[in-house]
Amino acid sequence: MTRPLLKISDVSVEFGPKANAIRVVDSVSFSIGAGEAVGLVGESGSGKSITSLSILRLIPDPPGRIVSGSIEFEGQDLLKLPANRMPEIRGRDIAMIFQEPMSSLNPVMTIGDQIAEALMLHQDLDRDARWQRVIEVLSLVGMPDPAARLGAFPHEFSGGMRQRVMIAMAVACNPKLLIADEPTTALDVTIQAQVLELMKSIRASVNTAILLISHDLGVIADLCERVVVMYSGRIVEEGSVESIFSKPEHPYTRGLLQSIPRLDDDRKRLYQIAGTVPMAGSVKKGCPFYARCDLRVDKCAAEMPPMFEFSKQHKAACWVTGEAEQ
Repeated sequence: MTRPLLKISDVSVEFGPKANAIRVVDSVSFSIGAGEAVGLVGESGSGKSITSLSILRLIPDPPGRIVSGSIEFEGQDLLKLPANRMPEIRGRDIAMIFQEPMSSLNPVMTIGDQIAEALMLHQDLDRDARWQRVIEVLSLVGMPDPAARLGAFPHEFSGGMRQRVMIAMAVACNPKLLIADEPTTALDVTIQAQVLELMKSIRASVNTAILLISHDLGVIADLCERVVVMYSGRIVEEGSVESIFSKPEHPYTRGLLQSIPRLDDDRKRLYQIAGTVPMAGSVKKGCPFYARCDLRVDKCAAEMPPMFEFSKQHKAACWVTGEAEQ
């Protein structure tokens, strides 16, 4: 079996003073192969974004810190690298598209300068070659007349165009892994579809692996081959898109799938999972989904279930469905 491009093993993240720390990500493990697209899904507060920031070691310290685990990229543990080595990785080998482009782009720098800055840090190009590459990546993301837009500022673009600029900046150095944190959340449906098609074409052209973070399973199904489901800082289910969508084994995943609107749905109201995601660190034992679960039994409140295997490519942390499978 080939070594995965990225392998996250038992990573936990805490915030606050060590004597009274709140664990927001708890023993998370998953991997991504070269050129593979993996979706990380869950409601707001599930720990998805913190997990992605951990990969690039962007957790603000203080108040946060990665307290355990390893994050191996091409066999090298990023958590053991000196801090001054991480800027070499960020942007060149692993790039990130943040959720809100207007707060991620520098408002007083032109978009041309912002993309060129990434190239200046990571590519040995002269000035002319650098600007040619900026025009090339803006063209790649579908920017109309890219050469004429180099001197424009972020506020002169629509939300969809700003997101394209963010993607252009992320892919300028042909990264091996692209992390996209809710890249379509603030966009209308038409622009969402364009951004997803853009990410597909970039992946096809340079074989970039993608970690797509979203609460929208429809978006995940459109782009990814594999899904990792998070709830309250833990991974509760993982499998291929086909197995997760056809036969979800965790009650939380089933609830997420039931809440997707369908054209043939005759329900008067959309399905919603009862209750809310528990506050980070508030569940001290048992399954974190216990209070909202229709299948719960007494054992669920006392012990956190292990990841039961339902097939070679599908596992879930549920006592009820897992023990029924044994």
